[in-house]
Amino acid sequence: MTNPIEPIDPTPDLPHAVAVTWGVAELPHRGPKRELTTEQIVEAAIQLADAEGLEAVSMGKVAAAVGVAPMSLYRYVTGKDGLLLLMYDTASEVTVPGAGSTWRERLREWAMFVRAAYDAHPWLADLPPSSTPTTPNRLAIIEAGLAALEGVPAPDRMKLPTLRLLLGYIALYSKASSDAAVDEDVRRALPELVTDERFPLLAPAVRAGAFQSNDVDDGSGFGFGLSRLFDGIERWLERNEPDEPLERLPASILDDKQVREAGKVVEEARARLRQAEAKAADAVARAAERLQAVEARNEAAEARAAAKADLRAAKAEAKAAKRGDPRD
Repeated sequence: MTNPIEPIDPTPDLPHAVAVTWGVAELPHRGPKRELTTEQIVEAAIQLADAEGLEAVSMGKVAAAVGVAPMSLYRYVTGKDGLLLLMYDTASEVTVPGAGSTWRERLREWAMFVRAAYDAHPWLADLPPSSTPTTPNRLAIIEAGLAALEGVPAPDRMKLPTLRLLLGYIALYSKASSDAAVDEDVRRALPELVTDERFPLLAPAVRAGAFQSNDVDDGSGFGFGLSRLFDGIERWLERNEPDEPLERLPASILDDKQVREAGKVVEEARARLRQAEAKAADAVARAAERLQAVEARNEAAEARAAAKADLRAAKAEAKAAKRGDPRD
């Protein structure tokens, strides 16, 4: 974060917290000599969020952390929303070396460094990236992403949506892979709650431990998803064709009675199909067992016949040998 040196106001319409990040803001209120800096307040708030989560951040707790009365904070920040924005920008400071030789290597490195910021400050995922970043460090992340894509044969207008896609993936993966808010009793109950009847495809995975607590993230899941996104980008570059615009459905469609009823019909049809498939699989299994039993009986009969033939041959040889015995 840039420390304001002289009070200047070239952009009077900027929200105070945004102006602070750009170093062009005056302190919100005049008063006695100030014993704190905005940076100290923001750092204390970040430490609080890192330790206890974003919901633990309040003006009272932050004030206690820096040893002042809560009202004293308003000499530096205009309120909690402004403080959250300052925290978001400060925790988003990322330096990407840019050592990769290909766009995939550079973009992978960029994603890993951005993800490291989310690992250091998990609460960042509670403040998802917006389509228009307004603070220097968030814009610097975009700048580093564009540097990773430099030279890629794609229109500049498509590079920003690509970076938004990747930023959204990083933030949502960080949020979705966190178990901080999961009750362990609920987790242990999931194998009983997620039944085959209600979740026929998911239930086997849950019983196999798909949602068991995993304290060590080896990065394979994140890397797999990131690589598949890169595969899609690479395929799009190879195809070199414009995409058809995707129609955006109105949010109210989720509450439409006919749509909901149609969804239920489809789900019921899927359930009947699954039942029919299960019956078919069972019939195949029973038929295979019957055929195997018939084959086993045939093999046994053939073995008995062969044994009898061998016995007859052995007896015949014995008789022949007896007839040729000189003592007879």
